[in-house]
This record gives sequence, structure tokens and C-alpha cells, in this order.
Amino acid sequence: MDVRALAEARILDADGASFRVGDLWRERPAVIVWLRHFGCVYCREQVKELSAVEPALEAAGIRLVFIGNGTPRAARWFRDKHAAGETVLTDPELVTYRIIGTRRGVTSTLGPHTWKHAIRALRRGARQGRVRGHPFEQGAVLVIDRRGTVHYRHVSRSAGDHPEAGDVVDAASAALGGVPGIAASA
Repeated sequence: MDVRALAEARILDADGASFRVGDLWRERPAVIVWLRHFGCVYCREQVKELSAVEPALEAAGIRLVFIGNGTPRAARWFRDKHAAGETVLTDPELVTYRIIGTRRGVTSTLGPHTWKHAIRALRRGARQGRVRGHPFEQGAVLVIDRRGTVHYRHVSRSAGDHPEAGDVVDAASAALGGVPGIAASA
């Protein structure tokens, strides 16, 4: 993965303004979550889990960001409906998805290995919505420090294959050299 290319890539905010990805970690470490699309049941589940630990991340000086791939209008809708108060950006051209090496395809989206993830998400109260982006794209999570060093990288093998919030918090804590008490918040 080319972190320099990722840093220079441009995506959009929820109002359609161009945004340099490297600005996300320029001033403080960041947990960046690439969502499958803005209607995804698994993404709704993941955002709910990570939003619950966001106050601990914020208190430790770590930024939480969600990147989807629909229109800016879809990003705004998703933020307002499922991620109030969070940073939600969009990469409708999938440039950053290609740079970080996400997977894409029908079998990784609808294959038999996704059913256990679907049951988990539904049990946790998440529901599928209308597709708002690329339906067969998979997601990822990166933890990046201010120098652009990637401390954690999870690329989903299939729909719903995302790390537990506690694992992300632990990785973010490690990016800062250990923040006492942050993992206990997860």
C-alpha cells in the first residue's frame, strides 16, 4: 500500500468539497474506516460500534473518520441518519479503495461466508438500506499516526468482515505508544 499516494488522494466531504486524505492524520492520529456503501447493513453496525468508542478515541487525541463511496448527498444522509457528529466523507471514484487494496466482487458480497455476518448485524439491530454507492465493494480500517505510519490495517475479506471496536481501539492506543485507560473504554 502506498501511503504517499493515499495522502495525496482527494475525496469529497458531505457538501461536495474536495478534501486531501493526508489532512486526516496531519495533526493527530486517525482511525479511518472505509465503508462498503452508505446503505450497507454491516456498515451501519460498524459505525454504531465505533461511534460508541469515539469519545475515548477523541479524549486520547485520535480522530475517527468514515469514508464511503456514494454521492456527497448520500454521505450527508448517512452522517445525519447513522453517524451524527462523526466525520463522513466519500470517494465516489473509489480511488482510495484501490490504493488501500480493498476487495470487490459478487462472491465476497453475497457468498455463503457473509451469512454469519448478516445474522450478527441483524441481532445487533442493524438493517439493510437502499444501496448508496458501489454494492460489491468491501471495506477496510486503517490506524495512521501523524507521520503517516500505518499501525493497523484490516481489509475485509467479505461483506461484514470488520474488526471489533475493541481491536481498533487497541491498535489506536498502540499508535500513540499506549494510552492508559483507552482500551477499557471499548
